[in-house]
Amino acid sequence: MNLTDRIYVAVHLALTALVCARYQRIEQSLWYVAWNAATIALILLLSRWRRGGSAWEFAHDWLPAILFITVFEEVSFLSLALRGEWQNAHLIAFESLLLAVPPTFWMHQHVSPWLAELLEFGYFVFYPLYPAFGGMFWMWRRRSHFAGAFRRLTDALSVGYIVCYATFLLFPTQSPANLLGVQQIASTDAGPFHALVGLIQNHGGVHGNAFPSAHIMLAFVVLVFLYRFLPRLAPWVLVSNLLMCFGAVYDGYHYTSDVIAGALVGVITASVFLVRAPASKQNPPTREG
Repeated sequence: MNLTDRIYVAVHLALTALVCARYQRIEQSLWYVAWNAATIALILLLSRWRRGGSAWEFAHDWLPAILFITVFEEVSFLSLALRGEWQNAHLIAFESLLLAVPPTFWMHQHVSPWLAELLEFGYFVFYPLYPAFGGMFWMWRRRSHFAGAFRRLTDALSVGYIVCYATFLLFPTQSPANLLGVQQIASTDAGPFHALVGLIQNHGGVHGNAFPSAHIMLAFVVLVFLYRFLPRLAPWVLVSNLLMCFGAVYDGYHYTSDVIAGALVGVITASVFLVRAPASKQNPPTREG
């Protein structure tokens, strides 16, 4: 098993232990146990079968793209299993020391319609970011320049998500919008990207998992890898990442603290994985991906 396999086996075991320890406070606890057991079995099986052909290799290597989502959702349902109450008051108090007006409301008062839609475009870019660039690294994994890039990118993201999952459970927070009882801060200047982001969030958004922003974490992990492997594309992704950061605040999905913390986790995690395996010392391509 590679590092990501081991991480997600450990994550599902830890979540199972949490559910068993707090079963009286968790509805449908047996369903969580069964789901986690089935997922662990799938990880173990695909890890064994990955050398059975390109289809099995693809299934194994891209399973984490699904786990990033499913574990994120599961953790959101278990947000209050440990602490029992949201910790937003600490973030609000901290930001009030630095900012006279909450950035979300300030932006809604001062951002023009065209800029608001540009921010929505930036936030929307998150969704294809890992599939697009991770897919490029995976397809080029046998080229010497990209050897190990996909594996290290996915491992870095898995570690970044571990930091986020742990924080979500130990310091559970809602988004500013959820705290107000809505999914997204309303805007009268809704364009197509605003509608697309709202559609995705209304059908796939979670209640909780705000600090740090896992979306921003992923975006900055990908950005750091692009600066190493595809430096000509990196500045364009940096622009979209910055738009994504402001868009997350504008829509009320995150506090400014969430965004900054997510970016720091992403940059630090990606940098560690790139420093650990410099390009000049990469291992030759293997079928593990």
